[in-house]
Amino acid sequence: PKLKASARKKKGESASSTTPPTPTPTTTFKSAPRLSANEGTDSKPGVPDVPSDDSEEELS
Repeated sequence: PKLKASARKKKGESASSTTPPTPTPTTTFKSAPRLSANEGTDSKPGVPDVPSDDSEEELS
């Protein structure tokens, strides 16, 4: 029973540790561009500066 409890606790901790980090980046990424788009930016929060420059340079 002691071994089972240890294995269960280890498995649970591992899954919990791997679960939060995975959904965290996904939500942040989706939330970042979404909030940016709402503000009036293109589709990226701090990326429009780079692509914008590239687009302007190409247009120039």
